[in-house]
Amino acid sequence: MLSCSGREENSKNIKVLARVGENTLTEKDIALFGASRDVSEDEKVLSVEKWINRSLLLSEAKKEGFDGDLTLIKKKDTYYEQLMVSSFVEDYISSRIRISKGDVRLYYKENKGGFIRNLDEVQIEQYIMKSEKEARKLTSSFESKRVTNTNGYSILSVNQKTVKRGVFLKNIDVELFNSKKRAVGPVFLGGNNCVLRVLNRYKKGSYRGLDEVYDEVYQRLYKTRATIERGLLLDSLKETVNIYINPEYQQR
Repeated sequence: MLSCSGREENSKNIKVLARVGENTLTEKDIALFGASRDVSEDEKVLSVEKWINRSLLLSEAKKEGFDGDLTLIKKKDTYYEQLMVSSFVEDYISSRIRISKGDVRLYYKENKGGFIRNLDEVQIEQYIMKSEKEARKLTSSFESKRVTNTNGYSILSVNQKTVKRGVFLKNIDVELFNSKKRAVGPVFLGGNNCVLRVLNRYKKGSYRGLDEVYDEVYQRLYKTRATIERGLLLDSLKETVNIYINPEYQQR
């Protein structure tokens, strides 16, 4: 939720992005909305539009008396309490959980059977090109045995991903999985001319490597230990407070 700043936000050193009536949206508000990460210009444009729409509707809701609706006030209080509890528990748990690389490696070793590929996969670099001509040139370069200097090409963006057989159209799949090509292209994906550079091919039934599943294993371990820590926290709190439960509502 973006905050509405008061008149003090009209200071010269604070950039105003939008106003709705007496309410003002500044870069400071956008920064708070983005938390610890940088907010792109495109995100700022979307945030401004959302803030304006929200401010207009909020103003009308107040005119209709919804700000005094007891049901809504209760929901707000309940949501705030839930948010406060979740923040406390997350902070408490995160300060007590330490997962080492050794823990991750051990889990992977003991549960390796759960990381078998159920389909053929290919690891690729996807190059989004400025033009089809540039895409053809880059594909030919990747296919040659020479080392390719990508700085000489009009590349808009590059991203790396691992995809399963069947994600792309059949003709692209055939070239990716049923050939030994180093690169496939140009292909038209998402409205862009692309080159797909093959880094690795993996057969169905092979194991996903530890590097590939490291984050997944880490989250599994964290979730398991977080559940344990939450239970220990509740047990310790129950020992410090007198609790009464009507016998009709006690768990059996």
